[in-house]
Amino acid sequence: MLVALPGGYALAALGGVGISLWLPLSRADSAMAGTLSGLLLWPIVFIAAFGVSSLRRLVLGVAACMAAFALMAFAAGWRP
Repeated sequence: MLVALPGGYALAALGGVGISLWLPLSRADSAMAGTLSGLLLWPIVFIAAFGVSSLRRLVLGVAACMAAFALMAFAAGWRP
């Protein structure tokens, strides 16, 4: 639970930002698509958290996905 809730939220937030910055849509449409994709990512992470065999594998997997989405966002010019 301690990884699924905050880790899933952080992954969904970074995923939404990363995806919205890379979509070739208008700013409003990209933001909406990023938000909706983030809402799809969170339950996937939450469900996967209870299916992974070890805590270490879960934490490393979530951290790797967060790093990939953060790199996508920074490469698109996002500055927090």
